Amino acid sequence: MGRKVYDHQFKMAAVQLLLEENLFGKEIAKELSIHPNTLYSSISEYEEYGESVFPGC
Repeated sequence: MGRKVYDHQFKMAAVQLLLEENLFGKEIAKELSIHPNTLYSSISEYEEYGESVFPGC
């Protein structure tokens, strides 16, 4: 079974939820049915590259 790939829009929405809402990452990950590490990875990439993040999605 291959890895699940999330598109740019999904990743940006997940990052924005964490940055704008007063929720814990684990809560957001559970709500989105993704592993918390996936969310934290996306956040790290966003913090490093800003709006130009996730170009391959």
